[in-house]
Amino acid sequence: MNDRWAPWWVYVIAIAGANHARQLVVPTGETAVDVAAFAAVAVVVAVVVTVIFRATRAPRSR
Repeated sequence: MNDRWAPWWVYVIAIAGANHARQLVVPTGETAVDVAAFAAVAVVVAVVVTVIFRATRAPRSR
């Protein structure tokens, strides 16, 4: 497994949870706004998950 990325399901769960929380806090109802907000949430969550995953993995000696 590639040690640079978390498993795909971690991204899916984190993005889905963050997007659901965003919809509860800021319900827009506009399709374009929802799509843009989802994209922003997905990017931010993906970066945060990747940073946390890489920070918690011990570097392997080659």
